[in-house]
Amino acid sequence: MAKNIHGFTVLPLYFSSDSSSGHDIFIKEHSVRIYDEKKPPGRTLFVINLPPYVNEDNLEKIFSIAGKIKTVVLQESLTENLIDDKSKCGFKVAYIVFEKREGLLKSLKLKHLNPLTSSNKTLIGMNKWVHEYNLSIFNHQKLNEEVTTFIKKKDHEEESKSNEKQEVDDEGWTVVTKKGRKPGLSRKESVGNKIIQKNKLKLKKKELKNFYTFQLKEQKMKNIIALRKNFQDSKEKVNLMKKLRNFKPF
Repeated sequence: MAKNIHGFTVLPLYFSSDSSSGHDIFIKEHSVRIYDEKKPPGRTLFVINLPPYVNEDNLEKIFSIAGKIKTVVLQESLTENLIDDKSKCGFKVAYIVFEKREGLLKSLKLKHLNPLTSSNKTLIGMNKWVHEYNLSIFNHQKLNEEVTTFIKKKDHEEESKSNEKQEVDDEGWTVVTKKGRKPGLSRKESVGNKIIQKNKLKLKKKELKNFYTFQLKEQKMKNIIALRKNFQDSKEKVNLMKKLRNFKPF
């Protein structure tokens, strides 16, 4: 039996015909000071405390016993343009517009409602939350399109690289070169010889003098020979000076 609380009629809503417990919803005639074409006065039924899994088709089906319905406006809250998700508790608000006032009056006198059925595969409870969470993370179709586009792009790049003209030297060998922002030198024989000679010069410059024992001995012998030669030259100069000197007492 329907109850009345603060001007609202309380009706139990059952999910299916074999449900043992129902969910209480509250209905009354919609009346506001400001006129709204979507919710005309005299034909609009105001419904609150609707469970999250209820949609427009469900409401049209369960209230159609009162009369023909024109439109159903389903909102997350009393404010239509609600953006803050933190203030949403999951329960919804509905405005059911009947084509005639008789439908509204009859709906206010209802003692029971037609149950919701699972024929339309309505998601409820944990299944509904899991479905909404998966939709918020990614879109399967969009992901598939992105992956397909990426693979096609990579295949095209590989095909372009394979079709590039390869450099061939005078003897018919394929020259391997370095690709990128700073291309390297071609690996030809002439280039290789220049690199070898350059490396040899670097090694010579890096070679240490008088590092080995035989180098020290050779250097000492060279110094001794040079000293002997200087001594002999100096001795000859002294003898020559003695011969040229004349004694003149007067």
